[in-house]
Amino acid sequence: MPGASLSVAFPHRPLRLFALSDVHTDFPDNQAWLEALSQNDFRGDALVLAGDVSDDSAILEATLRGLKARFAHVLFVPGNHELWVTRKASTKARDSLVKLHDVLALCARLGVHTEPTLLAGDTPGATPVLVVPLLSWHHASFDTEPDIDWLDIPPASKVMTDYVACSWPAGVDDRSDDVARLLDSLNDETWERKGFHPDAARECTPHVVTASHFQPRIELCPEKRFLFFPNLTKAIGSTFLGQRVQRIRPDVHIYGHTHFAYDLTLDDGIRYIQAALAYPHERKSRMSTLSIGDLKHGGPVLIYDSAGPGAFADRYECRWSDYYASHQRQPESREVPEWVSKRYKAKEGALS
Repeated sequence: MPGASLSVAFPHRPLRLFALSDVHTDFPDNQAWLEALSQNDFRGDALVLAGDVSDDSAILEATLRGLKARFAHVLFVPGNHELWVTRKASTKARDSLVKLHDVLALCARLGVHTEPTLLAGDTPGATPVLVVPLLSWHHASFDTEPDIDWLDIPPASKVMTDYVACSWPAGVDDRSDDVARLLDSLNDETWERKGFHPDAARECTPHVVTASHFQPRIELCPEKRFLFFPNLTKAIGSTFLGQRVQRIRPDVHIYGHTHFAYDLTLDDGIRYIQAALAYPHERKSRMSTLSIGDLKHGGPVLIYDSAGPGAFADRYECRWSDYYASHQRQPESREVPEWVSKRYKAKEGALS
């Protein structure tokens, strides 16, 4: 289990833990949003950043440095954008696996946590929280729900930039489960090196949070019949990640990638939260599906406060997770909303 070497003391105040993902600071508006965080006092707090800062290594470093200047500690798990290698001149890695290790090395130099970390305030009675970042990658077999049998719906491989912007070592096929299995195995290497035993995680604290960029359960994205791009679900999650989360059984799992605000507790008793800043045009066109906690007011989302006995934040209202909190998931339903039906042409006898 995590030893004393994983503990981090915060001076003079209890620890607060915040979450954020998909900050995409390639965009000046998003960079300005993060710079405005300096107006708040996060000097004793921690931030979980669940991937997708930039594929440009220089922008990634500048963003992480900026967040380190605002928060006592930053915990980061790389997203898919961080592993793109074909788009930016500043990228020198020969393939995406090498770039992943370069990103992890950068985080180590900056003091950004990418490994299991026990966070604790040093005030009397403050309860620590264990945060476990998890490496993962998406694979098509994660999607176990029926497809929409309509014309002109493109496959994920034709739409997702990952398939052209990433490059993997010989013998690793990104159209199969290979990449997802490979990146998941890196967690075992980290755990062995750090002496982390997930089955004993709660021996060091009753409060556990895991984090990934991709999603561990298919239920954490709207059904494909509700999506502008129905095959998105084939490039969003990992069953390997899901199994790892189930092994740890955290109180809360933080994720990103799909750019939908979520706060939903599933049948496993785990609370899943996504707080994505997303792209500027998305905040202008569909803020109702991105709104969660203080994100709509220009701040990250509070997850945990160690004051007193320690407490997780109350459930946040989010458009899609609120919907699924009161509606059963029906992936085989033939009811398709207008915003989907007007984009694609139905086959005879297909969904209508």
